[in-house]
Amino acid sequence: QSAMLEDAGGTSEPGASADLGSTITRTTFEPAAAALAELLPTAEFVAIDCEMTGIHLGGAPPSQRDTTQERYDKMRRVASAYSLMQVGICTFHRDAAAGAGAGAAAPLVARPFNFSILPSMAGGPRRLMLDLSACTFLRGNRMDFNAWLDAGVPFLSEAEVEEATS
Repeated sequence: QSAMLEDAGGTSEPGASADLGSTITRTTFEPAAAALAELLPTAEFVAIDCEMTGIHLGGAPPSQRDTTQERYDKMRRVASAYSLMQVGICTFHRDAAAGAGAGAAAPLVARPFNFSILPSMAGGPRRLMLDLSACTFLRGNRMDFNAWLDAGVPFLSEAEVEEATS
């Protein structure tokens, strides 16, 4: 399956490796969110990936022998203890303009959006737990922690939004 990558700026080249390192921050959030909202309804499929401040907790680690409920409970604890750092959403569309050979599907165009997100301090000081192994992994994959802290898109949990609006 061939694919083209297109950055959020709208340029594409077959086989090109678009700047997948470009990250959406608080200053570029509005136009990027609008572009994503426009692409989602017509996407052939969507891929989502999250980076967190940690993925392991003490106790029983996830196992291939876990039942679905056991795995869910373990991962729910992880998601409650650590914070999101980045949410990647990539839409995939068929490129009808590129055409396809007889019996072949048109190539896919991948449009990645990497949102750098940070818990909001709107409700006051917040604690943030970091796992050293997660930080080492992220730094090894060029995560810019300064940019994350300086320009991450602030977010509130559903409970915090409800508290703030009531």
